[in-house]
Parts: sequence; structure tokens; C-alpha cells
Amino acid sequence: MNRNTWKSQEREYAKIIHGRRIPVTGRSGSDIPDITSHTIVGEVKKGDVCSKKTLKALEGIKEVGEYTHKLPVLFQAHREKGKRNIQHVVTLYLDDFLKVAKHLVLKNENHNELLKSREDLSIWNGKR
Repeated sequence: MNRNTWKSQEREYAKIIHGRRIPVTGRSGSDIPDITSHTIVGEVKKGDVCSKKTLKALEGIKEVGEYTHKLPVLFQAHREKGKRNIQHVVTLYLDDFLKVAKHLVLKNENHNELLKSREDLSIWNGKR
């Protein structure tokens, strides 16, 4: 995939949340987010990243949400083969996420000091 393609996607999402893209070269693992704002950190994936099963469920719940005027949310309980722990994941379409998180995104609009470096993320000190 062209580097500019995923970089531009990261920039677009950063703009939406009134944040910025964190350019990190040679990153190993997911200890540094792709985008950040005062209230949101995000990892951006672009391409064929959702399973057909997930996309079909999203389409179905979106239809029901539109018909009932309710928030369409896909809840997933994921368990990797051979592991006991279940990871609980919530998936929303971007426009629905922005409706729910409006107060978080708007709060960022007026925030002047966005995170400037990975030290600001407090992940290097073991703080989470």
C-alpha cells in the first residue's frame, strides 16, 4: 500500500478529532498511537481490515438503527484459538461515533497543547 495513502488517512482522522498524527518511524508494536488529541488516542487501519462477518453484521445493525432511530452498535466477544480470555470490542460507524463522542471531540477543538511526544502519553512510565 502506498505510504501516502495510509498517512493521509491518519491525517484525516486526526483532523476529525481535532488532534494530530504522530509520525513514528520504525515503530514496533502498538505502544504509540497513530493519532492523538486531548481526549482520544487512535490506531488507524486502512485496507481490507474487517472480516466479511463483521461488515455484514454492521450493515444489518445500521439498517435496524435507521428504522428504529437508535444507535447501531456491533458488540463482539473475540476469543483467539487456544486462549481463554475474551476481548470485548464495540464497533461503530464513524458518523455514529462522532454523535456519541461529540463532547470529547468538541473539547479538543479549543485545546491548544496537544500531545507533542511519546513521553506525554505516560506509557513509558508504566502509567495507564
